[in-house]
Amino acid sequence: MVVLLLGAPGSGKGTIANYLEKEYGFFHLATGQLFRQITKQNSPLAQKIKKIINAGKLVNDALTNKLVKSNLIKKMKKNVVLDGYPRNIEQAKYLNKFCKIDYVFDLCVKENIIIKRIIGRRICPVCQAIYNIYYKKPQEKNHCNFDHHILIKRDDDTKQTIKQRLQEYKKFNHPLVAFYQQKGNYKKITLTGKKLINQIKKILKL
Repeated sequence: MVVLLLGAPGSGKGTIANYLEKEYGFFHLATGQLFRQITKQNSPLAQKIKKIINAGKLVNDALTNKLVKSNLIKKMKKNVVLDGYPRNIEQAKYLNKFCKIDYVFDLCVKENIIIKRIIGRRICPVCQAIYNIYYKKPQEKNHCNFDHHILIKRDDDTKQTIKQRLQEYKKFNHPLVAFYQQKGNYKKITLTGKKLINQIKKILKL
């Protein structure tokens, strides 16, 4: 089974994907995480991608498609949750050539909530657990509940970058939604928190 999560930055895609990974063994493929792993390397490609991300721009389709396919093709026999890919209609058509999508969940959240979520987001650099200084505080200030590592804030989690990313998202999202609506596997989700998780579990029959 392959599940695709659509939604603006900060809509909760990572939280849902992490939940499906930890509770039900899904393979979680997140393009944002792939790119951030590359930026830790000392290479011209790493510097190029880092500059694009920090500016709130999107990595070009050719490179994104190549990275996704190389990571996804090895996991096709498992349950998979795609987080942050495809971002546009060209990527969706490319993905459609080698991967059947069973469910598409579009997480719809108001923009003011998204901005607050992203500005307040903190992440464990080891286990990738996600927290928020406004909505989901760790038990110990600035430390992960699970492994006690110090939480970090992404370099691109700034108000200016967020607004740029939201503009990019709106530009490409409407054709993408129409593409999956035609295929009949699209579901718009407006719930949040536990109600959101329970709705997705019910649809997936988990």
